[in-house]
Amino acid sequence: MITGLFAIIACNDDFMNRYPKTTLNDEIFFNTASDLRTYVNQFYPGLFSDSRFRDDNPSDNQLPNNRERIIWNEYTIPTSGDGWGKGDWMRIHRCNYFLQRYQKATGIAADIRRCVGEILFFKSLEYYNKVTRYGDVPWLDRDLNVDSEELFLPRTSRKVVMDSICANLDRAIRYLPEDMQEDRLSRYSALTLKSRICLFEGTFRKYHNLGDHEKMLRQAADAAWEVMKSGKFEIYSTGNPETDLYSLFQLYYGDMKASKEAIHCFNFVIGLRAHNITRTAIEANTGMSKDFAESFLCRDGLPIALSPDYKGDAVYTDEFENRDYRMKQTIYTSDNPFTITDDGVVVTEPTPLFNNFVPTGYRMYKRMSFRDRDREPNRCEISEPFYRYAEVLLNYAEAKAELGECDQTVLDQTINLIRDRVAMPHMTYPIPFVDPNWPDWEVPVTPLINEIRRERRIELACEGFRWNDLRRWKAGKLLNNPKTYLGARNPATGNYFEVYPGSTRVWNDRLYLYPIATNEIMYNPALVQNPGWDRQ
Repeated sequence: MITGLFAIIACNDDFMNRYPKTTLNDEIFFNTASDLRTYVNQFYPGLFSDSRFRDDNPSDNQLPNNRERIIWNEYTIPTSGDGWGKGDWMRIHRCNYFLQRYQKATGIAADIRRCVGEILFFKSLEYYNKVTRYGDVPWLDRDLNVDSEELFLPRTSRKVVMDSICANLDRAIRYLPEDMQEDRLSRYSALTLKSRICLFEGTFRKYHNLGDHEKMLRQAADAAWEVMKSGKFEIYSTGNPETDLYSLFQLYYGDMKASKEAIHCFNFVIGLRAHNITRTAIEANTGMSKDFAESFLCRDGLPIALSPDYKGDAVYTDEFENRDYRMKQTIYTSDNPFTITDDGVVVTEPTPLFNNFVPTGYRMYKRMSFRDRDREPNRCEISEPFYRYAEVLLNYAEAKAELGECDQTVLDQTINLIRDRVAMPHMTYPIPFVDPNWPDWEVPVTPLINEIRRERRIELACEGFRWNDLRRWKAGKLLNNPKTYLGARNPATGNYFEVYPGSTRVWNDRLYLYPIATNEIMYNPALVQNPGWDRQ
């Protein structure tokens, strides 16, 4: 609960004089631009996660070993915390704490403004995550005391919160520098985040009938266009369509920056800062779904239901023949190296393999590294593109399509640049086919939006976008399709592998938002539980 957040700082009105010795105190801090920079540093580690690929587990793309509780309607209303506890609001509190104290700092104005822009970025990111989880949330614009009245008010409308987020990001865009320096944010990081947030909110409002969606979609398109017209970024390609997408996620820092696809990335160095994502991906305990595998087009640009080049899935390797090259760069096949040892020995793994690490038979390959040295525990130096240009292009294409403004020019500026990397035929307007296997969306969409959504699903797989995409499109009922919780065809039985034998999934609309913990509502009776969660 927000009220309890300040208990870790103080227990009475003079709490600012009772800071722990290990905590920054504004009486001796916030005096220089260097102080501000040091304060901001605490927020950067939150951008990275060793297991970001698992964020797609609650979706139709991936299947973990155990049923993902939220999408199986097995999520229980928590007693406390779970995203609303005191620790969960601490980063927002720390942002507000900074914003009320940085004004006394002296130094180079651009350095001070940069730190303010970073804090506004991080506050916006925190609030975006809160809105996607809960909908309406309290908007706090100052650091509070234990008895501040804001702690006992109702939630703020998501529309007001989103408008406030956009206002903060607009300031961040003005304050942040043109280029990424020393792994720190640039104005293009903020523009990318704004395009993501406004696309989420615009489509959520449209498909959930909340109104006022067009202004958010317009802001999404405008923010993406600012990145595009800068000319600073491009889709990474070395002319190897069979490997370039996979290789993007294997680049070390210097090459990642040089690729021009990374809008923001981190430099990992053993002994200073390294990570474990490639080792985690090897033992992912999750696999890609049958439904996801079937979504890849064939290399003639047609879906599997229409292409004469589709070989079927009776044999595992046949399923990958003549398909979009991204399929083999996302899902492992035995003609790719599984491991290359430091002395050059190439090791492969049989497919399909059904075990705890690969519960579906479709092993995730996109975030894996075949280099043995990258798998040493917490010693991987592969860079991580937190924000990349492909997302910006997809955001722009979708926003323009939702506004009714997407034509061949837009497709050539966006999706077709992404397709060029993997030597796929260009998407054309209007879409020249009707796929009988297009998803059965609860809210029907045009052929163009169908194909833009397919492109987004394929390109951004294993990067943590799909769950939010399904929710904003009001597409939870797609998860009722059995192929979203089945794996590859099992050669031993000839049937699709049942990851959860005997299970049938039925979507419940309450799952578009998470419940608020019961103790938080007890502490603040002005809070109202999210729809459908008023009883277990």
